[in-house]
Amino acid sequence: MTYLQFHLVFLLPVLALLAVPVVRTLRLRPWLAGGIGLLVVVAYVWTTPWDNYLVASGVWGYGDGRVLGTIWYVPVEEYAFFGLQTLLTGGWTVLLLRRHDLLDPAGPQERAGRATVAAWIAATVVSGLLALGESTRYLGLILVWIAPPLALQWWYGGRWLADRLRVLWPAFAVPTLYLWFADGFAIANGIWTISERYTTGITFGPLPLEEATFFLVTNLVVVQGLVLFATVGRRQPAWV
Repeated sequence: MTYLQFHLVFLLPVLALLAVPVVRTLRLRPWLAGGIGLLVVVAYVWTTPWDNYLVASGVWGYGDGRVLGTIWYVPVEEYAFFGLQTLLTGGWTVLLLRRHDLLDPAGPQERAGRATVAAWIAATVVSGLLALGESTRYLGLILVWIAPPLALQWWYGGRWLADRLRVLWPAFAVPTLYLWFADGFAIANGIWTISERYTTGITFGPLPLEEATFFLVTNLVVVQGLVLFATVGRRQPAWV
């Protein structure tokens, strides 16, 4: 299977199923369409240099004859993945949010928010050290890349995010489980490869710990971003 065929099997059919109910929901809450669009833009701006570095440094690669071509070091299908994953997780989140009124937070939870910000800041520092090691390099590069956006989200709207955890967890858990399965299939079939040298060696079947972490935290960024966009997009930061 090629990388393009992977999209045709695992991502595009799911997006097609989500399309009609998501569009209907966005007609009722059009501001969420702007949120998804903004997240797609951020995904490309934030991920492109990072992903090119991973391929250039040998952290991950792709099988011979599995891609249509590359831009710099990264396959064109990988660039498509940036947007497709954001649309998939964002669309699923929109469907969950349509049953919840997020405009008026039930109650501030500053302590939980501040503690989470501190945790992600600490994760940034620790992950920088992990990235210096060989077997922990990929894990460290994932966390040092994603922890700052997560800390920023919790700084901006921590009290709302803490109050919406019951909404958040199924929003990112379902697409994460699905993408874990899809990613494990791709690795097992040689569509892309993950370096044994730069990973811990901890796996869940064909899925390395690092890849599982990647989809967990990236989906978390998308879900939290949409919740914040719906809840506090036109408000002052939660702790101002």
